Amino acid sequence: MKILTIYDGTLQSKAALQYGLRKVKEKAGELIVLQVFQNSQFIDYDAGPRAEEIARAEAARHRRDAETIINEAGRNDLRVRVLSEEGDAIEEALRVSAAEKVDLVLASPRYKAIAKKASCPVYIMPGLILVPVDNSDMLLRDRENILAEARATGSKILLLGIVPLHLYNAAEKKELEQVSEGTAAMLKLMRTSLAAEGVEVSDVLRSGYPDEEILKAAEEYAVSLIMLPAGGKTPSELTKAASILLDEPERARMPIELMQTAEA
Repeated sequence: MKILTIYDGTLQSKAALQYGLRKVKEKAGELIVLQVFQNSQFIDYDAGPRAEEIARAEAARHRRDAETIINEAGRNDLRVRVLSEEGDAIEEALRVSAAEKVDLVLASPRYKAIAKKASCPVYIMPGLILVPVDNSDMLLRDRENILAEARATGSKILLLGIVPLHLYNAAEKKELEQVSEGTAAMLKLMRTSLAAEGVEVSDVLRSGYPDEEILKAAEEYAVSLIMLPAGGKTPSELTKAASILLDEPERARMPIELMQTAEA
């Protein structure tokens, strides 16, 4: 996996850099750290002749900070490159990500416009993590994975309860009601459990084909990441949806992560 992260010295970009370092270490991938000096803002700049000089000195300090973070993460065990470019940060990120054929871009909310134009998934952090829920207790086994991701990125969580309406005919109204009630109960249980750990959580309940409802909600709520359950030995509608979405990643602009469990 090849990851690009935009570094501008802010706390959010530092968090994204640290996250990217952990990911490439886990996956034996490569991280490109992009720093962009926006020289255009100094054209006809009237804040004084030394303004650009001061800004460049600040940018150099930011690069040194990034190098320190990389070294502390164990640079000798990582494939990391730091690139310094000039121009517009979003345009440069798009250009470099395309030229380098990166698999994932990590960016803070100030660069969210990248998500609409990039040729690969873009993870905006902190952002909103979407986690699908059904009427089983399968997701409880993934609780720690969800919490770890939210804490690492400072993100909020959206629990999406999905009732697979298409599985039930008119004569199975009672069964459908039981599934709907069970899904609502699991939503409440998961929301309470995650919120108790200090994570901001919201939820919504919908009916339909799980893969379609997941993508609809992801677009509607401007989701940064979709976390899907791998499931266990018994297939479910959510694990089927996960298989569909992972086989067709081009349908989503944001990254999709499969939460592996010991049972799976």
